[in-house]
Amino acid sequence: MQIEILATRGETVTALEFPEPGRMRVIVQMGTPSETLATVCRSALHPEVLTQVIRLWADPDHCRQFEELGRNLLIRDCA
Repeated sequence: MQIEILATRGETVTALEFPEPGRMRVIVQMGTPSETLATVCRSALHPEVLTQVIRLWADPDHCRQFEELGRNLLIRDCA
């Protein structure tokens, strides 16, 4: 499954989208601490997927691609 994070500016409620089969997008407000993101997503995601989301969001050593979308930022794995 391809996981991507859409970091948005302004008031945003964390949400999950499945824009197409095999792809999941987490929408989160920029600056959200990883602990808060984990707490919100824990009940909806399998632990392995949650770990991938948190690494993509907060691990500076994790290989990531960034794409600016207006005022927002799309974050994807390098692979």
